Amino acid sequence: MRNLKFKHYIALLVTLLACQISSAQYIGEFGVLGGVSYYNGDANSVKPFVENHPAVGALLRIKMNDRFMVKFDFAHAAVSGDTRNFPENKLPGNVDAKFERSFFELGAQVELNFFKYGLSSWDKEVYYHTAYVLLGPSLAMYQDWNGNEFSPSLTFGVGYKYKLTKRLNIGVEWSMRKLFRDDFDVTDVYNEILENPYGTGQSSFKNNDWYSFAFAFLTFDIFRERGKCMENR
Repeated sequence: MRNLKFKHYIALLVTLLACQISSAQYIGEFGVLGGVSYYNGDANSVKPFVENHPAVGALLRIKMNDRFMVKFDFAHAAVSGDTRNFPENKLPGNVDAKFERSFFELGAQVELNFFKYGLSSWDKEVYYHTAYVLLGPSLAMYQDWNGNEFSPSLTFGVGYKYKLTKRLNIGVEWSMRKLFRDDFDVTDVYNEILENPYGTGQSSFKNNDWYSFAFAFLTFDIFRERGKCMENR
């Protein structure tokens, strides 16, 4: 009888420990990012990573399920371009133009992890590293000669993250933003030619400007999730 009770207590203890381990999961990440930003448009039509500028910011991720996360980011960055760096891509009248712009960005994207991501001693489908893709809207905010400007864009990209410790994550990400306007590179009267230089009109989405980020990030897990017992899995 005593042996039966002892075994029962041991089973109960193991179950409680399993529940505690399962419960020690987190559904959020918060951290910092840093890297470079660059521009593509009429002053740089094709080449990536030309005239790079520092980009810094913060990000927040919220776990939706085992594969999907929603990411919010806030960053400060700058872009520039100079047509003299691309003699093969002449503007009408063979004129040259250059610009530089700093801005803030607020973004929200959905991330799809290639694998279940995290640390688990019992779930063999959970990996401590994964690649991911992202898609969502962003908003660039800056000052122009007309006052404050807000430029929405469609953001998409790829990334890779690695769980360094139980709650610490590191990773890299490269993402591009397709703006819904062609005057992001117009900062004064001397570079107005960069707005629709070929006369295709603002409705021509393919001729609108781009900017991109390439950065590394460091995040810390937050928001503990109430887990379920392993015996129910």
